[in-house]
Amino acid sequence: MQYLMTDLHQRFIGSLNRNTPLVIGETLQVGEPDSVKSYTVVSIDSTRSRDKNVKSVTVIAYSTAKSAE
Repeated sequence: MQYLMTDLHQRFIGSLNRNTPLVIGETLQVGEPDSVKSYTVVSIDSTRSRDKNVKSVTVIAYSTAKSAE
């Protein structure tokens, strides 16, 4: 399955190929080993493409950094 990733403003972030379906709330790690970015899936839309194997996924950036106390 191919996913087209967009942010909350519907700006294209990139594409992702997966063997298993994505689910809302899932956290993704995308990128090269030296520049991995994490995203959380907030919406999945299969109606934006005529190809049933392509879905649009809205994601938000996810940070694992802990705040200093």
